[in-house]
Amino acid sequence: MLTTPSNKLNEAQLNLIKSFMFLNDEKEIREIDSLINYYLEQKLDEAIENVELERNYSASIYEAWLQSGGK
Repeated sequence: MLTTPSNKLNEAQLNLIKSFMFLNDEKEIREIDSLINYYLEQKLDEAIENVELERNYSASIYEAWLQSGGK
């Protein structure tokens, strides 16, 4: 079941936003943004890998889906 996020920020999100107040250099902000994106990318990769393992997905299954047009 999917849930919709609330409009309220949690404590970790608020602390992250507060920490950006101390960054004055655009380069620093881009570096932090890059680190956050890398972290989230790794989490997404882990989640995808877990689902693939749970459902026994393999390259051959993806290839079959491509051949059938996703049907």
